[in-house]
Amino acid sequence: MALLRRDSLVTRQLLRLVLLHTAWEVGSGQVRYSVPEESKHGTFVGRLAQDLGLEAAELVSRMFRMVSSRRRDYFEVNLQSGVLFVNSRLDREELCGQSPLCAINLEVIVDKPLRIFHVEVEIQDVNDNAPVFPESKENLFILESRFPDSRFPLEGASDADIGTNSLLTYKLSSSEHFTVDMRTNDEKSKSLVLVLSKPLDREETPEHRLLLTATDGGKPELTGTVQLVITVLDVNDNAPVFNQSLYKVLLLENVPNGSLVIKLNATDSDEGINKDIMYSLRSVTPLTESSMFSIDSKSGELRVNGKLDFEDTSLHEIQIEATDKNPHPLAGHCNVLVEVLDVNDNAPELAVTSLSLPVPEDAPPGTVVALISVSDRDSGDNGKVTCSIPPNLPFRLVSTFKNYHSLVLAEAVDRERVSEYKIVVTARDGGAPSLSASSSILVPIADVNDNAPAFPQPVYTVFVKENNPPGAHLLTVSAWDPDLRENALVSYWVVERSVGEQPLSSYISVHSESGHIYALQPLDYEELQVLQFQVSARDAGLPSLCGNVTVQLFVLDANDNAPAVSPAGSVGGSPGPELVPLSAGAGHVVGKIRAVDADSGYNAWLRYEVQDPGAAGPFRVGVYSGEISTRRALEEADGPSQRLVILVKDHGEPSLSATATVSLSLVESPQAVKRESRPRGGSEGPLVDTNVSLMIAICSVSGLFVLVIVVYVGLRCLPGPEVMCGPGKATVVCSSEVGSWSYSQRQSRNLCVGEGTAKNDLMVFSLNSSGNVSIEKPQQELTVKSSAAVSRKDLNPKHSASAMALLRRDSLVTRQLLRLVLLHTAWEVGSGQVRYSVPEESKHGTFVGRLAQDLGLEAAELVSRMFRMVSSGRRDYFEVNLQSGVLFVNSRLDREELCGQSPLCAIDLEVIVDKPLRIFHVEVEIQDVNDNAPAFSANELNIFIAESRLPGFRFPLEGASDADIGTNSLLTYKLSPNEHFTLDLQTKNDQITSADMVLKKPLDREEASVHHLLLTAADGGKPELTGTVQLVITLLDANDNAPVFNKTVYEIKLLENTGNGVLVMTLNATDLDEGTNKDISYSFISHVPPNGRDLFSINSNTGEIRVKGEIDFEAHNVYEIRVEAKDKGNLPLAGHCKVLIDVIDVNDNAPELAVTSLSLPVPEDAPPGTVVALISVSDRDSGDNGKVTCSIPPNLPFRLVSTFKNYHSLVLAEAVDRERVSEYKIVVTARDGGAPSLSASSSILVPIADVNDNAPAFPQPVYTVFVKENNPPGAHLLTVSAWDPDLRENALVSYWVVERSVGEQPLSSYISVHSESGHIYALQPLDYEELQVLQFQVSARDAGLPSLCGNVTVQLFVLDANDNAPAVSPAGSVGGSPGPELVPLSAGAGHVVGKIRAVDADSGYNAWLRYEVQDPGAAGPFRVGVYSGEISTRRALEEADGPSQRLVILVKDHGEPSLSATATVSLSLVESPQAVKWESRPRGGSEGPLVDMNVSLMIAICSVSGLFVLVIVVYVGLRCLPGPEVMCGPGKATVVCSSEVGSWSYSQRQSRNLCVGEGTAKNDLMVFSPNFPHSLENGEEKQQEFNVNDAGQVIQPDFPVTITFRLFTKYAVITENQNNVSV
Repeated sequence: MALLRRDSLVTRQLLRLVLLHTAWEVGSGQVRYSVPEESKHGTFVGRLAQDLGLEAAELVSRMFRMVSSRRRDYFEVNLQSGVLFVNSRLDREELCGQSPLCAINLEVIVDKPLRIFHVEVEIQDVNDNAPVFPESKENLFILESRFPDSRFPLEGASDADIGTNSLLTYKLSSSEHFTVDMRTNDEKSKSLVLVLSKPLDREETPEHRLLLTATDGGKPELTGTVQLVITVLDVNDNAPVFNQSLYKVLLLENVPNGSLVIKLNATDSDEGINKDIMYSLRSVTPLTESSMFSIDSKSGELRVNGKLDFEDTSLHEIQIEATDKNPHPLAGHCNVLVEVLDVNDNAPELAVTSLSLPVPEDAPPGTVVALISVSDRDSGDNGKVTCSIPPNLPFRLVSTFKNYHSLVLAEAVDRERVSEYKIVVTARDGGAPSLSASSSILVPIADVNDNAPAFPQPVYTVFVKENNPPGAHLLTVSAWDPDLRENALVSYWVVERSVGEQPLSSYISVHSESGHIYALQPLDYEELQVLQFQVSARDAGLPSLCGNVTVQLFVLDANDNAPAVSPAGSVGGSPGPELVPLSAGAGHVVGKIRAVDADSGYNAWLRYEVQDPGAAGPFRVGVYSGEISTRRALEEADGPSQRLVILVKDHGEPSLSATATVSLSLVESPQAVKRESRPRGGSEGPLVDTNVSLMIAICSVSGLFVLVIVVYVGLRCLPGPEVMCGPGKATVVCSSEVGSWSYSQRQSRNLCVGEGTAKNDLMVFSLNSSGNVSIEKPQQELTVKSSAAVSRKDLNPKHSASAMALLRRDSLVTRQLLRLVLLHTAWEVGSGQVRYSVPEESKHGTFVGRLAQDLGLEAAELVSRMFRMVSSGRRDYFEVNLQSGVLFVNSRLDREELCGQSPLCAIDLEVIVDKPLRIFHVEVEIQDVNDNAPAFSANELNIFIAESRLPGFRFPLEGASDADIGTNSLLTYKLSPNEHFTLDLQTKNDQITSADMVLKKPLDREEASVHHLLLTAADGGKPELTGTVQLVITLLDANDNAPVFNKTVYEIKLLENTGNGVLVMTLNATDLDEGTNKDISYSFISHVPPNGRDLFSINSNTGEIRVKGEIDFEAHNVYEIRVEAKDKGNLPLAGHCKVLIDVIDVNDNAPELAVTSLSLPVPEDAPPGTVVALISVSDRDSGDNGKVTCSIPPNLPFRLVSTFKNYHSLVLAEAVDRERVSEYKIVVTARDGGAPSLSASSSILVPIADVNDNAPAFPQPVYTVFVKENNPPGAHLLTVSAWDPDLRENALVSYWVVERSVGEQPLSSYISVHSESGHIYALQPLDYEELQVLQFQVSARDAGLPSLCGNVTVQLFVLDANDNAPAVSPAGSVGGSPGPELVPLSAGAGHVVGKIRAVDADSGYNAWLRYEVQDPGAAGPFRVGVYSGEISTRRALEEADGPSQRLVILVKDHGEPSLSATATVSLSLVESPQAVKWESRPRGGSEGPLVDMNVSLMIAICSVSGLFVLVIVVYVGLRCLPGPEVMCGPGKATVVCSSEVGSWSYSQRQSRNLCVGEGTAKNDLMVFSPNFPHSLENGEEKQQEFNVNDAGQVIQPDFPVTITFRLFTKYAVITENQNNVSV
């Protein structure tokens, strides 16, 4: 199919061949050959050399070469014969695919002169490819319901050949069901389809295997085959079937939830999903059944889903449906009858129908308290019930009728003992195991006034302070009555009596309700100490009861009376002053102050003291006695008289006082002092008795207090319970310092005394342990309840709550008394039962029966005997006429509402009469009437049936329901007339169990899509009632129509490079079916070529074909896409069409450049016209879009020359120089003729080959190097380097030294140079003393042909090293003679004795010598000049210095390290100065050079010192001048300072910036290093470093220093370049 070509394509290709042929004839130097594909290696193609006009013998000399346009060399030329032959296998399909023209282009190039020929070899097709199917086996799936002539597309074979070799024919193996057809859609497209010729039957043959053969048109013909496997798909034509239609199951009612009832099994003869069965409850199943059971949809297990209850429903009928999983499923049905067996699962139920509560506590035994009815929903023995109550209760149960019981009083009750009874009535059935139920009846006992009010204690004792305000609250009395309500309502009053001459009611009063006792007037302790009276309490019962209590009121004394003193000024009783003899000694009693206080106790206890102790003089007063006595012997200085003011105070709170003034006269004669025995101002006896009584009372109270303390401590030490607690308020009473009582009030909920208490104070409680103690304080109440009162009922909250709960109103008691009387003899009197029946829906007032007559009662006595009737229902459905005794209907009776579907429906009534008490049971049966019509669950029932259903198919219908029973609920059904459906009824025991609608004629949805039928249900009542339901039968569509396109072939023209997502076209197919069968999904057929699937997409819903890739005319100009439209049915049908897309070319391909041959590199001496490269250009577009022109940039020494068609040569246009331009990057631009035009460019890198036209050159004409002497042999001195701009061997430089003589030795004995690296080495150590400068030449030569060379001069300076020690003139000789030096003793200080002469062969700093005495302690009076070497005296000589001296002089140079020598000088001290003689001749040699050297050194030192001073002056001047604050510059600073003798030492400081300015904090002089050359050590260059030794001294450099100063007026800027420093 892929090899089919259209006539337009052939026409276009023929035109292309004509154009190519003309181009071949017009073009210069083109030869064309043809050769069949698959030709073997060496196959003759043509005599190429002869056809090109070349001599075969010249091919080698002219550098014949051939370049192919393909990557492989498919052809080769024999250079001896010039014959073109096949070199490798030719496969036209691999080379050109389906293109009708396949050729290989060759380029032939020869030199001398340069010519280019173009050769084209056409590859001819042969039939070497058999037809090939995409797969060896193709699977097809076809429904067995497909009609004959249905067509199924097949994927054709493809043949890689072209022309007649690719024309295919097809043949199918013999089959009675299928044929193959090649349909020609139009002149451009053909399609292969499989045609169904005979209907399929899956049951006969589920699978067909056929062989499809494709044959091409070649000679010989070739074939290809594919296996067709056709699977026949099943159609759902069989419904599931159960093995029986009715299943019966017995099931206990108490089975747990989830228990298995039965496992159902249905079978379906279909396959696949049509065979898979799902089980479910039918939709017509009542809600009660569907909620009680559940079925597993897969396994068919029917399980209990709820709780089965025999009492509710004893029989369940479940309708089961089994459906297959087809979208239009078929169903089978069965019924399951579940019979529920009763178990004892219902406990008895108790109901109290009448209560006579509360029960009076004086009710007699036998009183009826309640009526109890029991029931059990179970049947048989499970429903038989017995009742009981707990023993030891004053009640008993009496059975009256069936399951009715009476609760009666068995013995007398007492409400105060038990206020209520909780009676648990237990009902137990006769099942095994038996079940029971209980109900609690709360029987309260009604109160009777049988208890008088009672006080909690017989006597109340209360303490009240005198002077209380009128109306003050004294205490509260409380009486408790165990009765309730008015029987417990207590009122209080005081029993009247006389108190002295006044009535009791004038002193106190009591509040009648609260019991508060108040004081009506202030009480006075001096008048009334104790008041005793009685309070009476009375309840409000009938008759009322009362109780009394005694109250003892103690009045407490208050300090309200001040002390009373006998008349002022009288101590002994006389009005005059007391006479005191001067001779009285210490302790002499002068007199006594007599005072009295009307109060008592502590308030009457008096204290005496002098008001002004400083004025008492020699007298004092007794604190408690009041006696005035002397504290010492009297003296005349005490004066003739004394006057004392005595202050008398009581001990009350607050304290009251009085004063007495006593006059005392001091007399000489004791006789003048006369005491009178009589009291002054009154009798003394009573006062003495009062004081004695007070003292006795105080002692008694104090003793009692001590005793209490001892007892308390003893009790605290004894073991006891940790805590004893009781509720109430506590009053703490503590003894005072003199025995009186004080108190405080403590508020607390509990009062505790125990070992663990943290309080250590004494706590004494009220004296009356059986009563309450109240102490009245102003504005405050104090109450204490003793522990004895804790156990009283009035303090028990539980008892109080119970008492409050038993309160009842009088109205309730009155109403219940009548009930108790009526029920009293109910259990003693038997009762009968009467039964009536009445139809439901009877109107109000309908006669039921003569109830009074039937019960044997007189109608006239009904009211007097308190006739009443109680119904078991919530509503009063019946009523009794008390005048006639007739029972009639009171409210509407609806049997269905009362009893539902129960066959027996009755209402129980209880009739009660008194005098005597009798109870009757009446039962009224409610009879059913046909008042309910059959009713369907809905007014309209929608049924959906596939139109493909076959006749005989059954559709179950949901039946109607009738609320009536019996014949009124027997239903019959009838279906409205129609030609397609009938009604089939299933009966059992003359009752219809199910109704099915049966299809009797095939359905056709196209004729009638909906059928409306009416189903009528009629009951068996008279008159009969009916109900209807509308059946709306909707026919479901069957997928029997395939989608159809409006065309089989669509042709579209599309520009290449159409954007992604652009709409190509919208396909539209139609399907006559409905629903999902009509919904169409579009897709590409699976065997669409990959390029089509990758470049196009189709919307499955809309049919829109859009571009999703890149459309390229050059890759593919025609696309054939097969589209399938498939509906969405369960077994979908499909329609097909073909879309042919012609791609229109646009100029979307830029030209392509290819460099097929390069002659690189180009020598820089190549002549103009030299061919550099061959360039071929191409454009995949066609027409003007494929015409290409080439160009290169101007101003280049190259040009393009067109050779043939799209071939160009890049040739040299002018001479080139590699040293000027080493390579050229040439951009070749190709531009097509499209609109707009496209271009492409390619860069050709043309390197220029080097020619040796440049000699080596050194970067500098002279090299200067400094080398220390004594270098090791082979030390590297320096490296010279020459550069040659040529390349490779032309730039390969070698070095050698130009030989010459150095003194008597050749230069090569001193130095050598490495021929490759240019390193110069010293061959022997250099000696500064022998050779200071060495100058020579080094030559550099390249390796070119011919070679070129260059020279350079090297200057080598040898630097001095300190390698020579100082040399001293012969030892022991200073003046030159070998003997000792003579020194006159008369020589003074500074006398020059002699001079040490020494010399150093080194130079500079290394030759600068220093002289010093080796042992300064042995020098005596002599010294030596540091730099002069002169020996002189440091002081005048003395005889003590001895006759001779011996000095050892140490001579050192300044080198590093320093070298030294010693000289020994002998000195003789002589008396005569004439003996001292100096010789002018040198000792051991000439002295002139030494003197000259020292002079030079001194001059140099002085010059440097002077210069240093000048610099200091200039520096100070610059510092004093104004200038910029800071000037900075980067670099390193070298500090240069003057030494002690004017020489220079220096150190180096590393810093990034050096700043000199007015604001700097540095005040030292900073002089920077001069321009030092590089020093060489061991042949390596290194920067000079300056070090500081351990002593902090600067180590001098190893080379001479030249210092240059440049002075500026204001500031200095310092810069540094390596070691070059500028200031």
